[in-house]
Formats: sequence, C-alpha cells, structure tokens
Amino acid sequence: MPIYFSEHEVVIPGQLLSDNGKRSGEGTYAIGGKVYAAQVGFASIKDNKVVVTPFKAAYKPAPGDRVIGIISDVKPNGFEVDLGGYLTALIRIPDRGEVVSMKLKVGDVIYAKIKESGLSGIMIDRRDRIRRIQSGLLIHIHPAKIPRLIGRRGSMISMVKKLTGCDIIVGKNGLIVINGPSPKSEFAAMKAIEMIESEAHTSGLTERVEKYLRELLEKG
Repeated sequence: MPIYFSEHEVVIPGQLLSDNGKRSGEGTYAIGGKVYAAQVGFASIKDNKVVVTPFKAAYKPAPGDRVIGIISDVKPNGFEVDLGGYLTALIRIPDRGEVVSMKLKVGDVIYAKIKESGLSGIMIDRRDRIRRIQSGLLIHIHPAKIPRLIGRRGSMISMVKKLTGCDIIVGKNGLIVINGPSPKSEFAAMKAIEMIESEAHTSGLTERVEKYLRELLEKG
C-alpha cells in the first residue's frame, strides 16, 4: 500500500500519510480508508502501522522496553529506580536476603527491562538480568528522538559505535551511557548524538553525522 511520507519526515495535522486505513497507528486517524496525521511530529512505520511521534512526546513505559535508570532508594522489599522525566520504577523483591545480595546502592546506574506499566506503577522485571553499569558517560536526549538515534535496522547507532570505538547503551527512556577507549572518543560520540537529536527531522543526516564524526576524531 502506498505511503506519502519519507521515514522521519516532519508532518502536520491533516496530512495524508497512507491509503490504507487499517495501518492507522498512534498519532494518526483514519477517515474514508485513508490515514492522516493527527499532530505535528515525525512520521514512521512501526509494527506495520503508520505512527506520528510528537517532538516533545513524554516517555511512556511499555512492557519489554529496555531502559537505563538510577537507583534512588533501597527498601527492605526492593528498590526505587529513577527513569527521568518524573518517572519512578520499582524492583519488587519479597526476599530481603535477595535485596542485600544484589548489592545495589543509591546512585547506581542500571540497565533493565520493564515488566509492566499501569495503575499499580512501573515495574522492572527482576527475572530478567538487571545489569549494573560500572562506568561511562551518562547523557540524556529526548525519548522521542531515540528511534532516530537507532536508525533503520540499527544503522545510525552502529555507525557511531564503529567510528568512535565506543560501547553505547541506549535506553528507550532517553538515557544513554557511552563507554569508549578514550575521553576523546566518548566526547565525539556524545557530540554526534547531540547532533542527531537536534537535527532528527532533517534528511541526509547519516552522511552529515559521519562527516562530523570523522572531523572530530581527526583533530589533535
């Protein structure tokens, strides 16, 4: 079925996006078998649906999301985790001995998976591996820009990793950890990510980011 936008194109309310009304996703509406944008934002295809992500969309936790968080409190039955954006998740552990054995303390940065999010709160899946991140540069970008940072089939983030030699962990909540072989490489990766965030709505971004990275890395 034809679509009438390019990936990550900025669209406006009422703009025709697709001839297939069944592909209407978040941020769109269907009338007369066609899909239109319901808000200003980035248009993209997600799970075979046409979606529009607003520029300032807040992060909405969903089961299965991989997030980066900071331990904000240690309780007898688990931990509170700051996800940023005034969101707090919980790691519930009924066994106090297990809480102690995890050796997590306030200020520790973790990478974990969301188990559920609803009226009972945001729950971290303790059965899935909760990884404590020991080192690296912690930065934040707007969660709505994470898909652009990842790129199609991981192309953008893979390019940044390859050129800088950095290990980059990306949380869907917008927190990112950069761990590289040198402060220079970490700085270059950070600047590239900032560029992606600020120019996410533009075309030809991958080529510009690659050129910018090479220039940064070639400087003494």
